[in-house]
Amino acid sequence: MTESLTVRDFAERFRKDMVPLSGKIKFYSAGLRLNEEDEKELIYDPVSALPPMVRELLPEISIVLVPHLEGADGSTVAMEAPKIETEDRVWQNEFQEDGNVVLTFAVQGCDSGDYHYRFFRTIAAKVADRAEPKFWAGFEEILRDELKRRVHGDVDEDSWRAKDELVSKSGTPWRDSKQFQAYARIATADTLTLYLHGLCCDIDVEPGPRQIQSRELRKRLVWLNEKVGAPEGYAIFPEQKKPLAG
Repeated sequence: MTESLTVRDFAERFRKDMVPLSGKIKFYSAGLRLNEEDEKELIYDPVSALPPMVRELLPEISIVLVPHLEGADGSTVAMEAPKIETEDRVWQNEFQEDGNVVLTFAVQGCDSGDYHYRFFRTIAAKVADRAEPKFWAGFEEILRDELKRRVHGDVDEDSWRAKDELVSKSGTPWRDSKQFQAYARIATADTLTLYLHGLCCDIDVEPGPRQIQSRELRKRLVWLNEKVGAPEGYAIFPEQKKPLAG
C-alpha cells in the first residue's frame, strides 16, 4: 500500500482481513513486519490480560496497527514517519461506525510501554463510562475518604489536575457534585489503566511530587482486584504470583 488512506478508508478496505481475538475484539496490521513475538507483545498479551468483566462491558472493537499516523487528529495512515518531532506525533485515532469502535495505533518508533499505556487507557475509559454508576460507588467512597484526609497526589497527570482543581474550588471536595463526579470519572479511568497495565506487564510506578502514596494506591488496586477481577492465572500484587516450579 503506497497511497494515503484515511483511517476510515483503511479500516473499511481491510475489514474482511480482521483477525478475531476474543469475543468482541479483532485486529489487523499493515505496512509492518511483525513477527510472532511482536504480535504477542502488541496484541495477544494486552488483550489476554483483560478481565472477563472488562471484555463483557466493551463494545465491538477493531484494533488496527499501522506504521504512522498523520494529521492533527491522526486521521491519515502513513507508511513513512511524519517530519515532526516524535513527542509531537499523533499515535492513535478512534472512530465509531455501525457500533464498532475502530482503534488505530501507530506503532513504528513507539515504545511498547507507551503503546500499552495508550491501549489500556482507551479500554479503561470505555469501561468507566459503560459500567453502571452504582458499580463504582465503592471506589468513589475510597476517593471521598482520600479527599477528607487530604491525601496528596493521584495516579496520573489527568487525575492529578482534576483533583487539584476540585480541591482548590471547594472546601468540601468530597461532597457529591458535578465537579466531584468529573474528578471521580478521571481518577477511575486512570487507576483502572494502571490496574490493567499491571495485569499485563511488570511495571513500576515512578515516584514523584504528584504521585499518590503507595499505601493509598494499593487500596484502590485492592478494590479493583476484588470487583473487576483478573483472568485466570493473572495477578496484580507480587504476593499473588505463584513461584515458578523448580
